[in-house]
Amino acid sequence: MKWIIISCILCVFGCFKEFRPSESFVTDYLTGPWKNFTDVQVNQEIFPISTYSYFATLIIVFLITDFVRYKPVIILCGLSGVTTFLLITLGKDLLSMQIVEFFYGLFLSTEIAYYTYIYAKVDKKHYQEVTSHTKAASLIGRCMSGIIAQLTVSLNLLNYHQLNYLTTSAIAVATLWAFFLPSVGKSIYFHRNNENSVSEISNETVSHQNLTVAPYISEQHIEHVSFNTKVSILHKIRQAYIFLWRDFLEAYSNKHVVKWSLWWAFSTCGYLQVVSYIQLLWQTAVSHDDKIYNGAVDSLYTIIGTITVFCIGKMPFNWSLIGDIVVSIMSFMEGILLLAASYSYSIWLLYGYYIVFGIIYHTMHTVASFEVAKCISENSYGLIFGVNTFFALLLQTVLTAIVVNGSLGLSLRSQYFTYGGYFIVIAMLYTIIGIFNIAQYFKKGKEFNMWTKNKDLTNVQPQNEETS
Repeated sequence: MKWIIISCILCVFGCFKEFRPSESFVTDYLTGPWKNFTDVQVNQEIFPISTYSYFATLIIVFLITDFVRYKPVIILCGLSGVTTFLLITLGKDLLSMQIVEFFYGLFLSTEIAYYTYIYAKVDKKHYQEVTSHTKAASLIGRCMSGIIAQLTVSLNLLNYHQLNYLTTSAIAVATLWAFFLPSVGKSIYFHRNNENSVSEISNETVSHQNLTVAPYISEQHIEHVSFNTKVSILHKIRQAYIFLWRDFLEAYSNKHVVKWSLWWAFSTCGYLQVVSYIQLLWQTAVSHDDKIYNGAVDSLYTIIGTITVFCIGKMPFNWSLIGDIVVSIMSFMEGILLLAASYSYSIWLLYGYYIVFGIIYHTMHTVASFEVAKCISENSYGLIFGVNTFFALLLQTVLTAIVVNGSLGLSLRSQYFTYGGYFIVIAMLYTIIGIFNIAQYFKKGKEFNMWTKNKDLTNVQPQNEETS
């Protein structure tokens, strides 16, 4: 029962962390009478900073998270969130808002500790349950955030500035609550049970001789693993490097993992870019007298997305066969939605495009997550998911530097037209991959079957396909 208590404590933190009602109207707040920034300043000088900060801190935070055993970084997540919304409330000038965005990027990157803490604290047999608990808690917090934001604004109970007080208070509660989290005695890479380290590496070398990882784990590497519990920091770094490199090579030697990870990175890049600037696009379709329903849209989008994600996890599709074609169709739909949004001046259509776009992304991202997860070891979930997110942020940083801050200097609607084209290119790429995959399937004389016969999807094995 101990794991249930730990899961509940973590879920309370996640729920309060995601309760950020001021985010639904942050663009209107920055361009309104409270801050008086222009759309161009928000678009080109404020919002991009969080993208650069998120990218710059993610890998460092991931390694520090494992080294300091999660809890300190979870507390740092809360503190950076409190700092973000205190500064946005009190700050007045452009530099203050850029500092706000830096801390917001740090806040996003430190969330990795929240999502990976549970894997180091509970037994593997409870992974699926506690993962669903933490995701559900986050979604509940986000949904309630949208509802409260919309109700308080529509009923004139609070204005956009006062919503910051709710957000700051909720994250402050989450930060204090994080101190009640049990400390982690071991971690995945830096603080494993040392007596098992040598046998783990040896066993992996034998059981994965077909993988390119084997040559990298020599007897000299194994000798670095000490049985002494008081090993030096340098030795722990060497040991962590061995495990990190092993898990990395083992995962990305599998073509199935590479294929889904590439889509994960490309699509997440586009999604983050779209949602970062969507409120600016909405502003172009409303007058100052119109009521806006950003909070209601965020809430509705979360509810529908949660239901869709839950359903897709229960459908026994043969994703190894039809996954590429489904991805290409969905990416094409996302591209068309963004192209349409770049021309539309109806706020209701823009709301609708955004909801459908987000639901498609989260549905396919869920598929990508479990397709990758079933082909990698349980210990490497955090690493591989973190690497995929890192590459997504790398792409987003490049895209931001070129499209938003670079020489192109595109207008807001031109940016969304570009994002639409970006998703259509992804669709074309995966259409080619899908056709090739199906052709190979028929070439092997197999009967086309889009449904799997069991939930294990045993036709895809976590091994190097070139040797199978």
